[in-house]
Amino acid sequence: MTKSTKNTLIAVFVFVIILGLDIITKALVVKYISIYERVDVLGSFLQLTLIYNQGGIFGILQGYQQFFLIVSIIVFLLLIAYYILEKNKTLIFTISMGLICAGAIGNILDRITGKPGVVDFIYIGDDAVFRWPAFNVADSSIVIGATLLILHQIMEEKKRKSQKGMHQ
Repeated sequence: MTKSTKNTLIAVFVFVIILGLDIITKALVVKYISIYERVDVLGSFLQLTLIYNQGGIFGILQGYQQFFLIVSIIVFLLLIAYYILEKNKTLIFTISMGLICAGAIGNILDRITGKPGVVDFIYIGDDAVFRWPAFNVADSSIVIGATLLILHQIMEEKKRKSQKGMHQ
């Protein structure tokens, strides 16, 4: 098995696991939690709730669901092109792309399957101090994947600079 094939299988594995986890957790929340109900998990610091986000990240631009659907699909297609064109598919790059693509598809599915919005349900913080906007597994996956992708880019840049310094 070539390195490229192995990396693609890893990306697909990460994608399937995260997308499955996103779909299952959203279905469970929709089935068992009423809209805006809060269920304490770690006291009131970590709660589960049901919120339909009809906007973008952090709930911005509520009501522009079609706009965010189109943008999400375009970004997903660009990510696929990026994955295909990337010559140095490190493990970090491969995992990051699996995470980001799974998160993107998870939220796209919410937008195209007739839900009132993207299902957000993880609620962290303290009402008296600060509570982070509700999010879901897909959102977490995108953030973790993007962080890994940035790390990949930094490492690749350091490697290029190191190799360039050796050849001077």
